[in-house]
Amino acid sequence: MKKMKTAFASASIALVAAASGASAAELSLKYTGIAGAGVSIDIEQLGADRNGVTAGLLNFASADGKSFSAYCVELGQYTSTSLQTYQVGSFNISQGGNLQKLLSANYASVDTNAERAAFQIAVWELTHESKAGAFSVTEGANDRDGQGFNLNNTSKNYNSLVSQVNSYLDAGAAYQGANLYQVEKLSNANHQDLLRFNAVTAVPEASSYALLLAGLGVVGFVSRRRGAKSST
Repeated sequence: MKKMKTAFASASIALVAAASGASAAELSLKYTGIAGAGVSIDIEQLGADRNGVTAGLLNFASADGKSFSAYCVELGQYTSTSLQTYQVGSFNISQGGNLQKLLSANYASVDTNAERAAFQIAVWELTHESKAGAFSVTEGANDRDGQGFNLNNTSKNYNSLVSQVNSYLDAGAAYQGANLYQVEKLSNANHQDLLRFNAVTAVPEASSYALLLAGLGVVGFVSRRRGAKSST
């Protein structure tokens, strides 16, 4: 299995969240279920074994009835099916850049329950690994050090899952394109913090606006000529 040699490069990024030190917006939301079916995994995280953790894409609804999906970025707490108040904020520059690269490189192809679970694990690796160097969930590569994750549990066959997670991490590390997603960190003192993300809406370049205006001018000119002919 190919191992990632370097961590994701930090990037200057625009986040859809309040800048550090600014007053954060609030959002009331509740957990409504997991997309498809989650995958139960056993992990070693932060020096402690966690068995039966469900990995997958989480669904939420806000107080005004709008729904969205998010990934968990905290393992020490749980979601709530009743409305809870979350602070809308940002990840630090390093985590935010890594998450945007992970999403931009991979998320368009994440479709199945297993792929959503693998993507969730990749998010956990990026938000929990504190040892400098490569991001990886392969036993002995950079984990089992009390800093990140190990999925090579002898009681389960995780080979396919490990391969998928590391594939996502590798692709994110190599990604050099534009940021295709905006990310927010939703924080609550008593419940799981979340990664919420939205696809970036493309803004036309100035040259595109110029072509559009030119095209509208031609349409207007033709319409005026037709009107002039019909009146003669």
